[in-house]
Amino acid sequence: MAIYHFSAQVISRSKGQSAVASAAYRSGERLKDERTDETKFYKREVQPETMILAPSQSPEWVQDRQRLWNEVEKSETRKNSQVAREINIALPRELSHQEQTELIRGYVQKEFVDQGMIADVAIHRDDKENPHAHVMLTTREITEDGFSKKNRDWNQKELLQQWREQWAVHANQALEREGIQARITHESHEKRNLIIFPTVHLGHVAHEMEKRGVQTDRGTINRDRQEYNRLVVDLQTYREEKQALEQEKARKQEQRKQSERFNTLAERVHLQEAFKLLNVDREPTLKEIFVKRKELDQWENQVHNHDQQIRWKDETIRGASETYRWIHIFENQRQQAQKQLETINWMNPFKLKENRMTKEQAELDMFKAEEQITLRDKTLQSYSEKLGFHTEKEFHQMERQHQTDYPGLLEKDRQTRGQINRERDVLKKAETAHQNAFVRQVASLYPERPEMRYISLETARKLMDINKANGNKVVSLETIQNTLNNRKEDIQRLHGELDRVNQRRSRLQRAEGYLKKYEKHHAVVEKIENNPFLKGKLLVSKSAKQEYEQAISTRGNSQDSMKKEGVSGRKDLEKQFHTLGEIEARVPAFKDQIQSQEKGLGLLEGIVNGVEQAGRDMQREQKRQQQKTSKVKINEIKRNRGWEMER
Repeated sequence: MAIYHFSAQVISRSKGQSAVASAAYRSGERLKDERTDETKFYKREVQPETMILAPSQSPEWVQDRQRLWNEVEKSETRKNSQVAREINIALPRELSHQEQTELIRGYVQKEFVDQGMIADVAIHRDDKENPHAHVMLTTREITEDGFSKKNRDWNQKELLQQWREQWAVHANQALEREGIQARITHESHEKRNLIIFPTVHLGHVAHEMEKRGVQTDRGTINRDRQEYNRLVVDLQTYREEKQALEQEKARKQEQRKQSERFNTLAERVHLQEAFKLLNVDREPTLKEIFVKRKELDQWENQVHNHDQQIRWKDETIRGASETYRWIHIFENQRQQAQKQLETINWMNPFKLKENRMTKEQAELDMFKAEEQITLRDKTLQSYSEKLGFHTEKEFHQMERQHQTDYPGLLEKDRQTRGQINRERDVLKKAETAHQNAFVRQVASLYPERPEMRYISLETARKLMDINKANGNKVVSLETIQNTLNNRKEDIQRLHGELDRVNQRRSRLQRAEGYLKKYEKHHAVVEKIENNPFLKGKLLVSKSAKQEYEQAISTRGNSQDSMKKEGVSGRKDLEKQFHTLGEIEARVPAFKDQIQSQEKGLGLLEGIVNGVEQAGRDMQREQKRQQQKTSKVKINEIKRNRGWEMER
């Protein structure tokens, strides 16, 4: 039975505690405490499962447990500093290890990490009956540069009560997802209307007597009260379990009503077939169908591997049999050549040349035959290692047995694949029935929109997500469309602001270039006009005059270009750059607003596009039905005309 346990404590130097030592004990790792220059290590029989969860802005080193808690210690300077907070939580025994891990991860992420804390989680399973998690939490806010100020809001009692309550919520949701009836509660005995009697203090004399087996009056009182308390708790547990069973029964009845409402008769038949296949006492859930399909996939892989194995064995046996056949052929050739050698008559001098040729040919045939036998023997050795036979007799026994079993094995695999396909087809139909019911259920929320009957499963899921985010209240399609349009307009406006900032910056940068060129050539003109010698030089030097005229021309052009960019001079440019700086300071806010508006935009667009597609599908279906009706009428008219002509 799942139990509720949630305790919190502060790890403080005033108690002689250290964050590094605490982390070492809970994680089972060897950690060095840089403040005391001591290495902390606590050996455990079962190594804890650990994880470190941190906010997105945290530096990478927070994932290093030793550095993390040493940095925590460095950030605290007082001798009585509270260096960390620890939460101890009992995990539901009914859940698997993976389910327990996902449960604590999701809870810690939402309640602690998303609020800015770093969480060091260690799951202890030393006692199978008492799986629990230690969660060490930092007390200071974390930035990219490290730890900053302490967050005193995290010390509020109301927040602790929220954490306790939310743990029960998360755990019960996990138990419900897995189809487990057990539930836990964060409420006290008093809130649950349980009258529990406290035990009395024994005192050292009575305690020693009880240890020796001597019953005392105080000990008897405590035993009676403990038995009473146990009966009270057991009775309350029975009541809660009965209530849970009644709620489960009501849920099943509601599920059947929903099925009858949103499933066709054929789909209910498909669900009943899946119900029999999965051997459950109700309509199967999508998760149960998914699990069963995974089992079928594994079963199919096993059948495929078995089929490949027997086909490989058949091919290998055929290869070995063929090798033996060739060995026998070459052995016969060798024996025939040997007989030819033995039958040569060397006593006849007239056949001496013929006999020599016969001898050479026979020896050549024997050499070739022996060469082929040696080659086939090597091949046969490979087959022997694969199939596990040692003699030809053993091989032929294996071959005969295989020829007997082979057709039956292939047929068995074929039948098994057929069964898998039939079961997979049942599950597929049940899954489709579930999905169709879900689509119809979502469509029923919008009775004024007939095209909703044609929405896709994906669109239905997105709509349900929107409604859940709105507190399970139906969000109208008009609201979704207006929200999408407003967001797009805001995004377009914000992008326009950013474009205008960029255009203004480019304009001022161009104007600054024109101003520098203007000031440069203005200085040349002023220098010549204010110097009598240089001014007189213009009368006698053609190059000096050209330089002067070029400076005047460039100065004028630069001034005109600068004015076209909206700048009259140096002071005006500086003033406009100052204004630009004030506007650019708002650019991060613009980008944040764009990012905020874009969040969920794809979901809204998906719904709007899905509903529009449903409208087109409805129109096509209506047109198809009209064409079908017209065709029926035309055929009926033709038949009527045919009857009239016959008359």
